[in-house]
Amino acid sequence: MVTKTDSDIRGTVEEAWYAALGAQAAGGEGNFFALGGTSLSAVEFMTRVESRLGIDFPLELLFRRRALPEIIDECTSRYRDLHSRGGPSS
Repeated sequence: MVTKTDSDIRGTVEEAWYAALGAQAAGGEGNFFALGGTSLSAVEFMTRVESRLGIDFPLELLFRRRALPEIIDECTSRYRDLHSRGGPSS
């Protein structure tokens, strides 16, 4: 089973973040919604992350972990947990 590195996960989440938020999200600092995120862009972001990492990404995560570094940490943790249980290969 091939697993992603932390750097791969970070890159995947960052790519989805910028795709959903556009240029106003430069630097990744700040709250998803304060940076112009809408419910539609939140679903776009969530779907992109789920499909690329194979993890469960509930919408509530954007309300609990709003800044990009926090979301990257959470996604990395979820990915590692999934793969330590023998979850889907990437």
